[in-house]
Amino acid sequence: MRIVRAGRVSLPGIASIFLAASLPVPTMAQADDAEQDDSTIYVTAQFREQRLQDTPIAITAITGEDIENKALSDISAIAATAPNVNITQTSSAYGGAAVYIRGIGQYDSNLALEPGVGVYIDDVYHGTLVGSLFDLLDLQRVEILRGPQGTLSGKNSIGGSVKLYSRVPEGSNEGFIQATYGSYDRLEIRGAFDLPLGDQAAMRISAFSKRRDGHVALLDYTCDQPGTGLSTDTFTTQVTGPDCQTGTLGGTSSWGARAAFRFSPLENLDINLIGSIIRDTSEAAGVVQVGARDTRFIPDRPYINYSTYVSTTGWRIDPLATNEMQSISGQIDWDISEDFNLTSITAYEDLDSQWSIDGDGSPLGIAQTLNHTPYHQFTHELRLNGAAGQLLEYTLGGFYFKSLGRVGGRVYSFPALNFITNDPVSNESTSAFAHFIVHPVENMNITGGIRYTDDKKVYTFSRLNPATGLPAAIVGPLNGVTKTYSGDSWDYRLGLDYRFSEALLAYASYSTGYKGGGVNPRPFIPSQVVPFNPERVRAYELGFKSDLWGDRLRINVAGFINKYQDVILIDANGFPGAPGDPGFFPLSAAPFNAGDSDISGIELETVLRPVEGFEINGSVSYLDFKYKNLDANATASGITTSFIAPFTPEWKWSIGAQYEIPVGNATVTPNVFIDHMSSVFTDPVNAVTNQLPGRTLINANITFRSPGETWEAVLGVTNLGDKLYYSNAFDITNVNGNNTWVVGRPREFYLTLRRNF
Repeated sequence: MRIVRAGRVSLPGIASIFLAASLPVPTMAQADDAEQDDSTIYVTAQFREQRLQDTPIAITAITGEDIENKALSDISAIAATAPNVNITQTSSAYGGAAVYIRGIGQYDSNLALEPGVGVYIDDVYHGTLVGSLFDLLDLQRVEILRGPQGTLSGKNSIGGSVKLYSRVPEGSNEGFIQATYGSYDRLEIRGAFDLPLGDQAAMRISAFSKRRDGHVALLDYTCDQPGTGLSTDTFTTQVTGPDCQTGTLGGTSSWGARAAFRFSPLENLDINLIGSIIRDTSEAAGVVQVGARDTRFIPDRPYINYSTYVSTTGWRIDPLATNEMQSISGQIDWDISEDFNLTSITAYEDLDSQWSIDGDGSPLGIAQTLNHTPYHQFTHELRLNGAAGQLLEYTLGGFYFKSLGRVGGRVYSFPALNFITNDPVSNESTSAFAHFIVHPVENMNITGGIRYTDDKKVYTFSRLNPATGLPAAIVGPLNGVTKTYSGDSWDYRLGLDYRFSEALLAYASYSTGYKGGGVNPRPFIPSQVVPFNPERVRAYELGFKSDLWGDRLRINVAGFINKYQDVILIDANGFPGAPGDPGFFPLSAAPFNAGDSDISGIELETVLRPVEGFEINGSVSYLDFKYKNLDANATASGITTSFIAPFTPEWKWSIGAQYEIPVGNATVTPNVFIDHMSSVFTDPVNAVTNQLPGRTLINANITFRSPGETWEAVLGVTNLGDKLYYSNAFDITNVNGNNTWVVGRPREFYLTLRRNF
């Protein structure tokens, strides 16, 4: 039972869902049974159901029950609990999420670029970072696999994988409905119901709706700062009154629904179909100006922005970040025999995103951008799980991915640039893989894997004048230019693990991964339409997993060294010239292969249950990033070997505690969670203008559950210390003096009521 976001489905797409019939993955019925033991988590990272503590991979896994208990709202909240994992909202310039694991990832959602961390929903690959800050709706579990998953997850999982698994229909006649109200007029409603459809079928329906006001106020400058001597001919007053407010940034408004149908016509055959729809009409990210060409427009207090989203020509755009997503997927699991399982997963996704940027962050109206990215993808994965007696378990499979999208919108930068872009981008990838687990002696496993991938991407440029429809000034020669990238990769995995006792498993592994190359999507002249190569990693890892003190103490540790080659970087400030080309026009946010680096680190995760009902969990990680050599483009951009990659904190830790206290037949459970991340840079050219300070955040709640857990009430607070912190930055100081940072939300309270039935 797998899912993806989808939409307009062609007849061949629908037919392929029903014709698909082969992939190796544990049956969901087994996974559901496993979840009944709340002290044991089962994962499917190696294509078969295993206890988390028996899987020789660094994995953070969290159950749906824990997600509910901790009141986690999206995938970035789960990432806060995982060592060396950083998932955050990007600035409006990039329109998605920045996803990094162990210093490897991607923060630009342009379709010319590939994610560095594979994101999967019900085993369906999500091929773009646009709209990827997923709501956590009706989940069974989340798995975050750290380190390259080049043979297991495959495409672009060079840093790791994030996998979300939804609850499957069981026909239980059970469900829930819950409502949340909180600060900034937050209102959320969620619910799900599982109903039987005869003896062989069941359906589960889930839905959500949420809205919350923005935390950054858009103010009219001449109203908020009277008497500045600025001419109202230039700065037209939009509003008057005590608050001077024209709108907000950072507000959310979305709804979605999901229907899962499960049919088991035979005892050994399981068919799952899933359809989903999401409508998100949220505002642009909550950004503030920390640097500006005209320093008068840097606010003198937090959570203020003077942007108007109006150009000097009167072109007006709304501050928005919208997503319309539809999906349909189908999975067939066929237990051919006791030793052979065939599974097929087929999915189609349709996505339409828009997001806007006021590039100057002021009333000047000199830089405005509206991005529009329609995107469609089709995926099919086929796997065969088998076994040869007690000696060997194996998986053979293939994966096909095809997407078609458009990088569209309008760019206005006074006085030189004013054009409409509508660039078609096609992406096709085919791979075959094999995974083996050999059991040479009792308690020892040797793991091997290999995958071959072939990629092809075609990018065509469109640059038209919005008034005439003819090729635009300056960038017009790009109109109709097409460039193709193609490449392939062999990836490997070799591992050894040994269980010394019921309490201790130790493992060592060597693995590789890659992220696909592409074509520079932001040229100004045809000579800048150049490809960039894939990046690759060779990873060495040692670790152990232990359950001590009668299973009351869990300690998992992993240490690693990554040899990271041909690192793909995107310098928002551009570089003034390319080697051998003194006339090279300045680039902005151009991707290039910067060179090689070494990344090393250590990670610890622990769970302590000293007495019944009391649990303390925590994690800590250290990461060291060092460039070993740099390409000429990197040094021309200003990067030195002392710099580190974006979104790579040296230290990251978290600790949480909850204690379930019986009160008669009811329970009261206080829960507190603290996470810390040291400072990070958001641009490859490290500077104080893009260095986000370290921060420590505290969330807390208290849950009341009635007898039988029919009713639940949660009273909680996020950012308890009301910390002013920043999660991202778009630093183009060297281009036009402007610097925009995404500011986190202040302290907020909420109350949730839930009825289980």
